[in-house]
Amino acid sequence: MQLSQTIVAIATDDALLRSLAFTLGVEGYVVRSYGSWQTAREWIETSLCVIVDVDICREDVDARRSLLDPASRIVLLTDGMPAPNVSANTRLISKPLEGADIVEGVSHFHRVRT
Repeated sequence: MQLSQTIVAIATDDALLRSLAFTLGVEGYVVRSYGSWQTAREWIETSLCVIVDVDICREDVDARRSLLDPASRIVLLTDGMPAPNVSANTRLISKPLEGADIVEGVSHFHRVRT
C-alpha cells in the first residue's frame, strides 16, 4: 500500500480544521478535513496520518479503538482532560496548538515511512 502526502484531519470545530489545513498546507501537505470518523473512513488507510480531536474519540467507538492499534498513524489533539489509552505509536499534542507542534507530530510519521 502506497501512503500519500495526504493527511486526514477530523474535528467538529471548523476553525480548528481550517487552521490545520493552513499550517500543514504551507509545509506541502494536502489536508482532507472531516467532521466525523465515519465520513473520513475511506481516506484513513491511505493517508500519511490522521489528526483527530480527542472529542471525536470520546464519542466514536471506532476512533477509540484505532488509538490502541499499533499500526495506526494518529496525532491525537488533547484538551487537558485525561486522554484515552493509546498505542505507543500515537502522538499526543495538547491544545492550544502551536503550528510547530503539529508539523512535528506529522513529521514523525513521515520519518517512520521513509
